[in-house]
Amino acid sequence: MRFVLALWLIFLFPTLIFAQSDKTREIRQINSYVRKLSVFVEKNPKSLEIYANASQTEKPKWKKFKSETAFEKFRKNKEVDEIAYVWRKSGKVVAANFTFSSASGDWAHYIFHRFRENGSLAKVEADLRTFYGRISVARNFYFDNNGKLLLKTAQYRDISTDKPKKPGEDFIDEEVYIFKKVSKLPFAELLKS
Repeated sequence: MRFVLALWLIFLFPTLIFAQSDKTREIRQINSYVRKLSVFVEKNPKSLEIYANASQTEKPKWKKFKSETAFEKFRKNKEVDEIAYVWRKSGKVVAANFTFSSASGDWAHYIFHRFRENGSLAKVEADLRTFYGRISVARNFYFDNNGKLLLKTAQYRDISTDKPKKPGEDFIDEEVYIFKKVSKLPFAELLKS
């Protein structure tokens, strides 16, 4: 029996190490890709597209704005709690930075999607800042080409001091909206125009 167990461990251990190293390698590749996209986004402000949920009801109605000036003009007259800034590379959507907020200003949630050129989601970086518990939550989600979650991380920090902090009873979390493909974005139909 010990011999069989020993053989099983000999074959299983390298498989586990190999699987772990593949996952680690894929996460490193995603981080490298995301760094390159960050440089692209920073260097290409003119390729920015702006979308916002212009609905004043529960039913979303996303609208595309021709410029930041047009968006700011619209925003002066209407409350906008859901905004997306989008960048394309070679005609393909590669980055979508969302801002979700409460009308009262008690919290804001910044959710950055980074897409591969095939339209699949590579990584989501989410940053929730809330006065409910006076806490910020930084989360990262890594996805493979098929949309399978590879890794999820979360760090909780005091909103004033930036020191690690455990969420208390007064903390209210907000949903991290994750769109696993460009075609699943809430304004996907507008991307075609």
